[in-house]
Amino acid sequence: MSDKVAEGRITMATIGALAGLCQWYLIDILTDLLSDNLTLLLFITANYGVFFVSLLALIGPLRIGPAALWSTWQALAVAGLLTWASLRFEQLDDFLQTPYALAASAIIALIPLPFIITRRVEGRWLDYSGLFNHSWNIVVRYAASWVFVGVVWGVIMLSDALFQLIGIDAIEQLLDLDPVPFMLTGAILGLGLAVVNELSDYVSPFLVLRLLRLLLPVVLVVSVVFLIALPIRGLSQLFGAFSAAGTLMAMAMGAATLVTTALDRDETHAVRSPAMRAMTQLTALVIPALGALAVAAIWMRVAQYGWTPTRLLAATSAALVMGYGLSYALAVALRRNWGARIRAANTWMALVLVAVAVLWLSPVMNPERIATNSQIARYEAGKVSAEDIDLWSIGREWGRAGEAGLDRLAALEGSDADQLKQRLTALAEADNKYAFHDAEAQPKNEKAALALHELIPVLPEGLSLPDEALLTLNRWDVNNIVESCAKPTPAGNPGCLAIFLDLTDTHEGDEIVLAYIGRPGELLVRALYPNGAGGFDTHGHNSIKNPDALDLLFEGQFELAPVPARMLRLDGTDLFFGR
Repeated sequence: MSDKVAEGRITMATIGALAGLCQWYLIDILTDLLSDNLTLLLFITANYGVFFVSLLALIGPLRIGPAALWSTWQALAVAGLLTWASLRFEQLDDFLQTPYALAASAIIALIPLPFIITRRVEGRWLDYSGLFNHSWNIVVRYAASWVFVGVVWGVIMLSDALFQLIGIDAIEQLLDLDPVPFMLTGAILGLGLAVVNELSDYVSPFLVLRLLRLLLPVVLVVSVVFLIALPIRGLSQLFGAFSAAGTLMAMAMGAATLVTTALDRDETHAVRSPAMRAMTQLTALVIPALGALAVAAIWMRVAQYGWTPTRLLAATSAALVMGYGLSYALAVALRRNWGARIRAANTWMALVLVAVAVLWLSPVMNPERIATNSQIARYEAGKVSAEDIDLWSIGREWGRAGEAGLDRLAALEGSDADQLKQRLTALAEADNKYAFHDAEAQPKNEKAALALHELIPVLPEGLSLPDEALLTLNRWDVNNIVESCAKPTPAGNPGCLAIFLDLTDTHEGDEIVLAYIGRPGELLVRALYPNGAGGFDTHGHNSIKNPDALDLLFEGQFELAPVPARMLRLDGTDLFFGR
């Protein structure tokens, strides 16, 4: 091994170890020190992550000086944008849970890397052959190095276990030092990247690209079958409960990736057989069709329910998919040099993707503000009522823009302004989402339960159900009973009934038996027992397979029979075992 090779390995291993040490310091030390300034912690953490990921990816193709310079500028840019965007929220955790924060940061951090390498190595930013090679090389180098990290850790664990058999715990004691696992992982990763860089002629994405090409005919057939079946089966039949737009976009981007691998870096390395080239062209033409369906699916949701940050992200993704699809389709339609046009489109779309990610982290594209304005506009236009507007998402999930939106809603006047203010008060008092929904559900439960007075027949005639008995039921049961009452029995009776019966000698007076035809087509029977505190307790959730048995209750064809059981009385406590 030459001195230069050894020096390169030591350098990469040292950088990796330093990255591990910094990660340990961030997790174990700095997190506690900056617990009162999480914004600064985010800025430092983002700088750390982007700097070392970029640096380890750039060293090899670039010398350490230029690689460190580019990584520094890139880390500052990404960290600055991410920190700026985090100010949209009061709590940092709320921002990090958004679907776009880390995704946009990753795009800005990773996609420029092959452009940087290509500029330094090939001398031109937009040299597609260099961009293609360096993009896939970064993926393969990191993948191979992480596999090496896993293998080395496996050897370390086996070695420790072997030493433990003879009473040597040196490895265990070393690993118990907090920074060591972090530094060791980083050093192994850096060493692996150094070795992969040395063997770049052997460790290449060639095999991966050839394997991916095999999937092109499969994806084409599936996409064509889908598009043919769509008018016959309908979108809901094909996708059921899955997200149609998400599935369509994933399939379209997968198809775009396979088209790119088939065309490779230039015509010399692209697929050559007429069949594969024809399938590549057909796949390129299918992509805009899938993208258009995704756009339609998203637009239907937006037109029905308005914008949310998630729908805005989906719409942006669909627009990018359409950008790829239309550029691919146009390239094929123009026929001559269609492969070169698709390669050029890939280059420009990558830059567009970075620009869009930057916009999402800048004030230009604040999804929470856009979503809040959309929902308030829908309320003002009468498209959504005060009862149905999603106050929890606006006020608790959409950051400062949502909180400002609540103030705007509170100032609005209208026929249902009082109801809106009541919901805003309940939102302000709720500690969590479940408490808010429970607070809102209670009046609805009471209203629905009391409505049963008008629906459910009561026997013997002349008696009525106490309000407390109906309020014992949860909303799900009340809704089921209301539905059952609208289902006539074979004898023409309502599908629900309440009977006062003396079921036990342990309480004075009668208990209430509720019987109703449930959704499974069975007769559901339960009893309500007075609890002595002014309320009722629910007992028994019995069912009878024959729902027509409800008519027997209406006709009085039943009997009260004693239970053939005894209780075990022990130390003043009665134990009943049910049989």
